[in-house]
Amino acid sequence: MEKIMMICTLGPSTSYVYNHVSRDFDVNDVIVVNKEDRLVFLKKRIKRLGLWKVIGQVIFVLYSKVFLAKRVASRIRAIQRQFNLDPDDVPKEKITHISSVNSKEMKQKIREVDPDLIIINGTPIIKADILDATDAKFINIHVGITPKYRGVHGAYWALYNKDEDLVGVTTHFVDKGIDSGAVLDQKVVRVTEDDNFLTYSHLQLGHALKDYNKTIQSVLNNRFTVKQPLTAESALWSHPTILSYFYGRVVRKVK
Repeated sequence: MEKIMMICTLGPSTSYVYNHVSRDFDVNDVIVVNKEDRLVFLKKRIKRLGLWKVIGQVIFVLYSKVFLAKRVASRIRAIQRQFNLDPDDVPKEKITHISSVNSKEMKQKIREVDPDLIIINGTPIIKADILDATDAKFINIHVGITPKYRGVHGAYWALYNKDEDLVGVTTHFVDKGIDSGAVLDQKVVRVTEDDNFLTYSHLQLGHALKDYNKTIQSVLNNRFTVKQPLTAESALWSHPTILSYFYGRVVRKVK
């Protein structure tokens, strides 16, 4: 029987993916990557994006948790019912915690398990030496249409740019770039008036998981088909700032 390993952070998306895959396959090991120290994370982001942009992003995160979150619980439950998404926690007995996705410990664990397939969800960028530690393929669901909407919040930025035909989700192989691996599946998603910034990813994952187990089987059988992306344009996106969000909300009518 094929061995499937999952490397992830904990949260609703990981629960959706784990529980969906477990309907047809045994996920042997779930490696949970501990979240980076918040201060270290912010320092790295400031170095990369600049102080004022990061301050704007932090304010937006706080705003979304206080105001946007009040309006989404019923919509998320509706999406879960529509796509049969299971939000139950990953069983604790399956979980091994590891400090960093790029640590020696991670490399040793991969070699110890010797998986046939590794499913990625919500981790930091995986470095080449980890990818090269096994012959197994790594796959990921990215909540955006690659390569134009790499990075984060692909549906939001596509709506912001009035790219309605590129609001979607991508299942792809993981390579040494950022969301740049070969495409296995892409689906366009239509949002509703009831959706906003906090519901888009649930809707995207629902669409991605419809054919996800078929994709997994094709990779395990080495009978997968690499697909041409819906667009050849390429860009990398980060979190909106509070100012860019309000501009998008007022001028571009994006929630």
